[in-house]
Amino acid sequence: MTNHASLRYEQQLSLIASDEHPDRAERGVPDTRHRVLPVAAIYGPNASGKSNVLNALVWMRYAVLSSFRRWDPDGGVPRRPFTLCTDPGAFPSTYEMDCVVEGTRYEFGFTVDDRQVLREWLYYFHDGHRRKLYVRSEENPVPSFGRWLTGRRKVISELLRPNSLYLSVAAAQGHDRLGALYRWFRNGLRVASDSDFVSRLNYTVDLYRRQEGSSASSVRAPLLELLRFADLGVRDLRIQEQEEGVKEEQQRIVTALREAVGGHVRVDSLPRHQVQVEHRTAEGIFSLEIDEESSGTRTWIGLLGPVLTSLQQGSVLCVDELDARLHPYLADALVGLFQSAETNPYGAQLVFSTHEASLLGHNARTELKRDQIWFTEKDTEDSTTRLFPLTDFRVRDVHDNLEKRYLSGRYGALPFLDEDVLRHLTEEVSAAGGARGAGKTTESSGGNSSGVP
Repeated sequence: MTNHASLRYEQQLSLIASDEHPDRAERGVPDTRHRVLPVAAIYGPNASGKSNVLNALVWMRYAVLSSFRRWDPDGGVPRRPFTLCTDPGAFPSTYEMDCVVEGTRYEFGFTVDDRQVLREWLYYFHDGHRRKLYVRSEENPVPSFGRWLTGRRKVISELLRPNSLYLSVAAAQGHDRLGALYRWFRNGLRVASDSDFVSRLNYTVDLYRRQEGSSASSVRAPLLELLRFADLGVRDLRIQEQEEGVKEEQQRIVTALREAVGGHVRVDSLPRHQVQVEHRTAEGIFSLEIDEESSGTRTWIGLLGPVLTSLQQGSVLCVDELDARLHPYLADALVGLFQSAETNPYGAQLVFSTHEASLLGHNARTELKRDQIWFTEKDTEDSTTRLFPLTDFRVRDVHDNLEKRYLSGRYGALPFLDEDVLRHLTEEVSAAGGARGAGKTTESSGGNSSGVP
């Protein structure tokens, strides 16, 4: 990824294992000796760009799913370039991903500027050879095709706009092979962040309510197990559809806002259900509205659907600030669900950003290995983000205390606290307090005194 938010220069995040650990839920890469990791964690100080690494993956997914169906044909490309420079629009942005879909390894990427798609390419690998499916460029906007891509190639090309991806158009036209990769971006790459809590809750509740067919027991039972596993005192969920009048009122508000500001207000989703959380006490079973629960309980419930679906389907889940509202033990346990081959038999992957250093220590229930740890740092001169792995350092998983070394600054990626600024602040606070005290009027009467500021 290049030129996305604070990622001005090319950065790479790899989930290829550099060490072999039989107890991890690793999976082989077809036609290679490589194995992929089940978990990768990104550490770094606030504002160092951790979230932007995940957001680059999110934006790539957004472009694949939306460039043809939703982007304004004359509106250019709604990208997020690095803006702390004199001419942000002069530099293109590039996104590239190497992934395995239905047993086939693909290399897909594209380059965009504010107006159009400058380049797009898709290759697949067979018997160790890289084979072209299609390539387009600014000089040759009509894609050139490899002989391994069949189907309605020219018809799709005729529908292609300068600001849409060929992959997006092909999926909309029902192309079988390219549609499989498109569906992977839609269903195989999932995202969880604070901004999409309502949609995650809706998804979890929809899974929980499934009653028809054999899928009911395979979904609801493990959801309930995970709900009780967290030791939050929760027994069950009670779910009711929102009243029709409430739904209509919510939609009227959204419509009015969009009309007032010209569509600049984005509402991803609205609560479709009234959710209550059941607790068992010595006096019986009582329910609380989900809004009355702690933020940690709400976060865990909202994560249940994406976590369970990822584990059952072997998909990728990206979580921003995993530790934001979860107890360290609970965050540790969630990571363990993906790390363990027993609970992750289909090769699901968890990529998350965090400040929780305890996951690096020997006391963690799920201790991360050195090839699973990444860091972000922001350059003090130009505010750009650098992403780098712990494997850049000489580390021994068994003997080295990674938590202690990280917190002591051995790997960088820690906030710099300027002690001079703190000393000056102390002096100013003391001076202000002294001046305030000097301005007080004190009256003594009968041994009592009162200060009037």
